[in-house]
Amino acid sequence: MRWNPTGDDSRQTIEEYNAETGHREEMLWHQNSTYAWNPNLQDGTILRVTKSSMGTFSWCRQQYYLEKFKGLRGESRYYHTRGLNIHDMMEWFWENISKEQEQQVLTLAESDDEAGRALLHSFIPQPPEPYEYGEEEQIRQWVDWQYNRLIITQGKKWRPAGVEANVHANRYVVIDDTPVKVHLSGFIDTLFPSESDGYALMELKSGKYNKSKPTNMRKEMAFYKMMLDHSPHHEYLPITHWGWEFPGGGIEGGTGPAIHYESATNKTGSNAVKSVERTLEKMVRAHIAMEFPPDPYLGRLIKGVPLEEQKLKCNWCDYKDHCEFWSVTDEYLDKIMEDEQ
Repeated sequence: MRWNPTGDDSRQTIEEYNAETGHREEMLWHQNSTYAWNPNLQDGTILRVTKSSMGTFSWCRQQYYLEKFKGLRGESRYYHTRGLNIHDMMEWFWENISKEQEQQVLTLAESDDEAGRALLHSFIPQPPEPYEYGEEEQIRQWVDWQYNRLIITQGKKWRPAGVEANVHANRYVVIDDTPVKVHLSGFIDTLFPSESDGYALMELKSGKYNKSKPTNMRKEMAFYKMMLDHSPHHEYLPITHWGWEFPGGGIEGGTGPAIHYESATNKTGSNAVKSVERTLEKMVRAHIAMEFPPDPYLGRLIKGVPLEEQKLKCNWCDYKDHCEFWSVTDEYLDKIMEDEQ
């Protein structure tokens, strides 16, 4: 069941963004940008990049091409609904928990911690029908975390500086000494004041948590940091930390509910930003060459092992009927032969 307690699934339009911020140049670049950028057409458009589109490109360039140029869309699955429901509740929470309610919780917690916790939970609206995919447990865990933070901070810097912050940035990517226009855009879950006189990016995740594999999460955060660093949104700078919340991190074999929080400016953070910069350059080059070959293998191709026994990303893809790798034409076989020579 899909349910948004705010009753509004719409996102801020680029015109509304301009009216609110006055960032007209970012609006114009956005209006002139497209995911399906083909510079050979010379139609004046520029490349648009989001965290999601960069993630798809990094996963499989052919999938990226089929989505962005051919307009294919994967099936909606249960975990998509779960993620939307949990994010909508997070957005509702920060928009609707009043200062008065915050103070009521703090006052009650002074004499009865569990009563204070229960009061905060009581403010959460209930769906007209029960959740189906474990949202209730994740929402309860997430609200528990917010209660713990409220008690620790006593309300100081408890609230985020931005919720679903709509950010746009214009920049140039230099390819073979030629600057290429690129427009970056995205909605950031939350930004909080950090302990280093800056801001921390925080993402809410509704899937499983694997504490041994934070690399992909860092790349997502690094994209947001890169975007903000090139944007006129100085109200959210500098980004000194980032993190992610997994209130349902124990599902489907995960290692358990977890909050991961770390510096964005140490060596690990700097390496993540450099990695994102390299990926952005690869994206621009791929569009210039208009080459988006499939990337089917998780790791390397194991020679001598049948295809059905290889570790393939394709097991998570809805586009196999449209993919070069699975539609082995004479043209693709010729391409394979050329690569092997």
